[in-house]
Amino acid sequence: MNSLVYILLGAGLLVFGGTTIAAFYWAARTGQFRNLEEGAKVIFDDDEPIGTATDVFSDRSADRPLRRPAAVNRTT
Repeated sequence: MNSLVYILLGAGLLVFGGTTIAAFYWAARTGQFRNLEEGAKVIFDDDEPIGTATDVFSDRSADRPLRRPAAVNRTT
């Protein structure tokens, strides 16, 4: 029983590792890793100014500026 568990675990790790390597190979071959800086900026456009939330949720207004949460003072 124990050896069967180890065999299945090893086979699963080999399949997962092979799938991971295949995914990285596919991404490199199709150019997914080219120009990473531009890809990070593509999500922002002129309609969404920096610092202003434009997504609308049911209980929040869209024209409110984003605020960072206040720092928590932990003195223990």
